[in-house]
Amino acid sequence: MKLISSLIVPVLTFLALGFDFKPGIHGCYISFKSPTNLTAGAPERLPEAARTSRPVSTNGGEVEITRIDGYRVLYNNGKNVPFVNLKVELSESGSYKADQKNLVENLKYLISNSSGMETKDVIELEFNGLKVYGLSRGSIESGSTLGIFVMFPGDDLVVYFYFNNLKPEYRNFESLEDYKRQRDKFMEEYTKHLKSCKE
Repeated sequence: MKLISSLIVPVLTFLALGFDFKPGIHGCYISFKSPTNLTAGAPERLPEAARTSRPVSTNGGEVEITRIDGYRVLYNNGKNVPFVNLKVELSESGSYKADQKNLVENLKYLISNSSGMETKDVIELEFNGLKVYGLSRGSIESGSTLGIFVMFPGDDLVVYFYFNNLKPEYRNFESLEDYKRQRDKFMEEYTKHLKSCKE
């Protein structure tokens, strides 16, 4: 069965362009600097040429997700290897509700077309009053991506959490349960940061 990473759209190349934010993406979303046992990299802005709609697969066919701006922040473990790939993207205002629905449908598609998933349904979690939706593998022994989660905090924003699988010599987790604990800890701390951020 194909890896999760081969089912989602190709990884985009991001360029670091400092902190020249558009009004739609508040600095709080990419200024989280204190996750437990991880080090935040510099925010990298989506190249202007890529600030357009993108296709994703669902069980009902291919659909478009709007995207007019975006940033990425990598969070490295103690071995300087990225464990979390955080992306914040801005939808077109009139398409935000449709984008939310289509992204959840994309998660359902990925689960139904992948082997070794933790659950057969989309995982729903809540941290500091914010819901996240995602999928996660049932083992750390396969796949380049252990988990993909998405959050819709409002203001036309979509927050993506990609949790990378790593070779044993580069891992910051020792077991599936340890990975899930660190996964949830990161989302808990990130959403707490959003609630208290005053930037």
